[in-house]
Amino acid sequence: MREGVSREIRTTWFRRWLRGVACLWMALSVLGWMGVAGHAAGEEEMLSSVQVSWLPEEPRQGEVLHLRLRAPAGVVLKEGEMLSRPIHFSSSPGRSGEWDALFGIDLAQIPGPHPVRIWLEAADGPALHKLTSTIRILPQAFGEEHLTLPDSKVTLSPESLARVNRERVRIASLWEAETPERFWEGPFLVPVQGRPGSPFGLRRWINEQPRSPHTGMDIRAPEGTPVLAANHGRVALVGDFFFGGNSVFLDHGQGVYTMYFHLSSINVVEGQNVTKGDLLGLVGMTGRATGHHLHWGVRLGGARVDPVSLVARTEGVL
Repeated sequence: MREGVSREIRTTWFRRWLRGVACLWMALSVLGWMGVAGHAAGEEEMLSSVQVSWLPEEPRQGEVLHLRLRAPAGVVLKEGEMLSRPIHFSSSPGRSGEWDALFGIDLAQIPGPHPVRIWLEAADGPALHKLTSTIRILPQAFGEEHLTLPDSKVTLSPESLARVNRERVRIASLWEAETPERFWEGPFLVPVQGRPGSPFGLRRWINEQPRSPHTGMDIRAPEGTPVLAANHGRVALVGDFFFGGNSVFLDHGQGVYTMYFHLSSINVVEGQNVTKGDLLGLVGMTGRATGHHLHWGVRLGGARVDPVSLVARTEGVL
């Protein structure tokens, strides 16, 4: 009798213990879920306060776009992308929670709305969050120039054509190898004092046949005028080219390149680091040039952009 009562007491106690454990587990589970939910809600609120702005608000073909991202503490910027190309953001010194980027709109880019995607994450969370905005690209009204020249000045010999093709391959390889570091700082300088010549984007027709658009800006100056580095960078390429003559290519990092053509002499060598304002060479008329001038070109992420736009967009960018 006593054994039966004792067994019943033990059974009743064990059942109560199991119910207590089950209740405790449920309470801990609810608290854990509430903690996760609270963390997720806080993370979502943090990410929702991220702001993305850009100038110009509606860029045109051939322009440089300046993007700025502002985010609260605890948000980590991972990467950005537009037009199937990366956006290289850099943190802004002295401005915590801000990142800046330059992005090139090629002169032949199809106008219309295009998405820009930015991936972010909370510092203490592994999940990636995508922020999507839409930037409308407008067409640019480029001028036209019609020339009539003797065929001997237009048609290249087989030897010259072969040389031009070799040089194109050599130059194109620069755009494919973007240096991840940013060398440039502050506004880009106009590299030479002079008068404006042929503008960027000019559509050329020679003997009524369309030719490649003018992918730089010409600055007329007397022979021997100093040509200066537009910003800090590394000399990526120097040489004597068929069209450009004595030329210097500077790598400013993060896909920004500047080019200086038709020089009478070159004062730098490949691999040399240069500072904004350093002497690169002197104005000349080497290569295919009809007068003394500097052809100044810019590539940004491979896109052909107006140097004037690069100077304007980097005002106030550290």
